[in-house]
Amino acid sequence: MSAFKEKVEEFIKKENLIDPGMRVVVGVSGGADSVALLSVLRELAPSFSMELHVAHLNHLLRDEAGDDAAFVQRFAHSLEIPVTVGYARVADYGRRNKMSTEEAARWARYRFLGHVARKVGAPRIAVGHHLGDQVETVIFNFLRGAGPAGIAGIPVHNRGVVRPLLGVTREEIENYCSSLGLSWCTDLTNLTTDYQRNRIRVELLPYLRQSFNPRVDRAVAQTAEIISEEDKVMDHLAAFLLKGITVEEQGELRVSLDEFLSLPLALQRRMLRKVIRRQGGRLRDFGYHNYNDCLSYLEVPHTCGELHLPHGWRLIKGSGYFIFSKACPRDGIVPEVHRILNVPGETEIPELDLSICAEVKPYDQGYSQFIHNFREESYQAGFDYDKIQLPIFVRTRRAGDRIRPFGLQGTKKIKKLFNDLKVPPQQRDSVPLVVSDDEIYWVVGYRRGAAAPVTKETRYVLLLKAHYR
Repeated sequence: MSAFKEKVEEFIKKENLIDPGMRVVVGVSGGADSVALLSVLRELAPSFSMELHVAHLNHLLRDEAGDDAAFVQRFAHSLEIPVTVGYARVADYGRRNKMSTEEAARWARYRFLGHVARKVGAPRIAVGHHLGDQVETVIFNFLRGAGPAGIAGIPVHNRGVVRPLLGVTREEIENYCSSLGLSWCTDLTNLTTDYQRNRIRVELLPYLRQSFNPRVDRAVAQTAEIISEEDKVMDHLAAFLLKGITVEEQGELRVSLDEFLSLPLALQRRMLRKVIRRQGGRLRDFGYHNYNDCLSYLEVPHTCGELHLPHGWRLIKGSGYFIFSKACPRDGIVPEVHRILNVPGETEIPELDLSICAEVKPYDQGYSQFIHNFREESYQAGFDYDKIQLPIFVRTRRAGDRIRPFGLQGTKKIKKLFNDLKVPPQQRDSVPLVVSDDEIYWVVGYRRGAAAPVTKETRYVLLLKAHYR
């Protein structure tokens, strides 16, 4: 066994990225990293009883893109691995949605990979990010003034996407390819200095290696790993403490002001972020100064009132409590939504500023929580994957909608459910429902349906997580 293959195999096992018998979609651009990824996974396939399927997206951004697609197809066929090639007009999409080309390309790529994974029944998507990508991401986020989550860099495993090469360097990847006589495509746009990330790779990192630390890559990666682990601990602690100082009233989280202010500043910031997300806010809409403004306002004694925040959000400070709330749209109209849910993968619902991530995972003790009506995690729900009637959709409510509530007999009108839960009328039309045919599986944020329950006999769990942007 080559040193590279052994290193990747150990990393996969250490991080529990791929379970035996899994089908895996491999995202292959044609570059050295993705070529190495596909090759090493093909070598490791017998050890994991793994089935592979290649996916390549042509972004239609370069004249050479067609050649890259043809190269990937030939390479996949040479390994006797099925391949799916897709196309996306990334530039047009970016202009329509006011996104950078990089953002639009990333969004299109992961949407396509999720689509392919759903089509072939693969619970994992493997991509070729390596140690160099991790270092560039950490430095890039640091220069932007990111918090711990940004400095932690690229996650090894996130929402069904795994990164088996995150522990190897670009040099190791190219040496591995060369040792096997593997060729690859070169995207010349990666060598230009038009983008900040490229300048970090082409200019900053070589300077740091030469002038300060020849092992700067390992040093940055080590720092990212430490911060990532500590960030997880802090996040769990913030969630635990927040639960103890909040009550839900009429669909809004009321936070005890005195108990909140008694906590360290680092926890206060995390709690504000969690409250905003629970109330449907997009974290990217709030900057560092917005959180500082909120904290300063809350610290002023003996005052009640409102602090106006971006995108119509308000921090409402009462006597001994505070809440985040958003003013209703002037016309009060919420567009009707009906969209197929990518399983596995991520589904964007821009009309509701929402995304829903779907993962398929083998049942183990870690998912026994879903045997019960786990209301504390109202933005996360688990279902027996084998009992789900695919396709499933996310949509807004309709007249006459009924749900079979988990743990209760019979059915209940969604309207009656909202009344019982004291959901404000102006918010009801924007509550997403996860459905299949006439069966409502989940009222996101409020109640799980009785269909496809997780039991001790469950083999695979469909884990759904809703994220307000």
